[in-house]
Amino acid sequence: MPADFGDITAYHREEAARHFALAQAARDRDSFSEAEYHAGMAARWYETSQEQEVAMREPAVRHIAYKPSNYRAPEPVPSRPASFVGALLSVIKRMAQAILQPLAKSSSPTEGLSIR
Repeated sequence: MPADFGDITAYHREEAARHFALAQAARDRDSFSEAEYHAGMAARWYETSQEQEVAMREPAVRHIAYKPSNYRAPEPVPSRPASFVGALLSVIKRMAQAILQPLAKSSSPTEGLSIR
């Protein structure tokens, strides 16, 4: 494929003409499915050449100068190991109280009742 834009448009048109000629030859041979395929390819190549011409007419896109973002990364939260340890200890104390409370009730003396 050519590197120059004008040559690229000419190449696309040549491919369109080649496929159109192949479509006409296929029609002459009564191979209508092949003719339809080549006619479709010719249309695609022609559309591509038209798009290339339009793209060549448009001025070059001017890029905006680099501008740093206004985004600020969130500041890291200072770690508080003392508060974490305190919270963990209070949870453990509550769990111990919840477990020991039913044990204390079940091991209380039965005041003169016998199992026999």
